[in-house]
Amino acid sequence: MITEKSSDKLIELISEETIQQRIKELAGRINGCFSEKEELVVVAVLAGSILFASDLVKRLHMPVQLEFVRLSSYGNDIKTCGKVKPVDLTLPSLEGKNVLIVEDIVDTGLTAKFIIDYLKLQHRAGTVKFATLLNKTCARKVEIPIDFSGFEVDDKFVVGYGMDFRGYYRNLPYIGYFPQD
Repeated sequence: MITEKSSDKLIELISEETIQQRIKELAGRINGCFSEKEELVVVAVLAGSILFASDLVKRLHMPVQLEFVRLSSYGNDIKTCGKVKPVDLTLPSLEGKNVLIVEDIVDTGLTAKFIIDYLKLQHRAGTVKFATLLNKTCARKVEIPIDFSGFEVDDKFVVGYGMDFRGYYRNLPYIGYFPQD
């Protein structure tokens, strides 16, 4: 069982150096999709994507407007509850704008589908692209377009680099997991 004090059992999955190198590569691909004169609104999904979004936008060459939404699909457990709970969707007008959604991890795809549909239908965003640090296709329930994916991960509950368990481990500079007992 995972507890707040079980960091001695945490196994490193992706090192800080590997994460930073991959973010540099993803930023290069994003820079190739938009000219340096095109404005880009980056919508980071809080709270897990905050470190990824921060490191990513520092490497983008176009004018960037950084916005945040807060969604939840997890309860107090390590499995997604299957429902997306909008906590805060306050955004400026995105009508006709280039938008890049930045997420920490896509597992079932339900949260990703929700935010993509929301920005396209409610905000009438122009171009909507999606970036995730971790892609857990083994857990996918709905198909969604992922334009920029950092790493494929299997069915492990991961923490670190912004991702948490009950509020802990977000500050780790690497991504780790707890072995199943």
